[in-house]
Amino acid sequence: MTRFDPLLFWAVAAVLFFTVGLTYFFLSIPPTTEMANQPSIKPQEQPFLPPPQSVPIHGRERKVELLEASELKNPVEATPASLEQGQRLFAIYCAVCHGTNAKGKGPIAKKLITPPDDLTQTSTAEQPDGYLYTVIREGGDTMPGQAEGLSSRERWDIVNYLRSLQKIQKRG
Repeated sequence: MTRFDPLLFWAVAAVLFFTVGLTYFFLSIPPTTEMANQPSIKPQEQPFLPPPQSVPIHGRERKVELLEASELKNPVEATPASLEQGQRLFAIYCAVCHGTNAKGKGPIAKKLITPPDDLTQTSTAEQPDGYLYTVIREGGDTMPGQAEGLSSRERWDIVNYLRSLQKIQKRG
């Protein structure tokens, strides 16, 4: 039989008491819930709408639907400078698909699934300026939008240039 050692008994009891006491103390503190209670998107949940009267993070122009686009009015007068700028920009951004004469016969037109439109045809010429502007900005079937690449003024210059091509086509 082993002899009872009171010092060892009290040392073990003190360590056990201290451990149980600390465990109880730390378990009684509620966990921090600041991150769990903040506004956030939970998995499989739709994002929130921005608060009313808030400022957008990205100062991008509002997307305009094509039906709404017909009411946009061209604020840029078709001056020789506007037509020259429109021709230059058309050659850079549009001619690769639509061709330099806007007939839809650009260098890569045959490689596209949906052929580019002939922008001088009557159905396109009958569309309002706002429609053409919006298609340039938002894009079409396989056409990329130029909202990031062109300023609003530059897009209107292209519309003015297209109108001048359509007038030439109508006469000829």
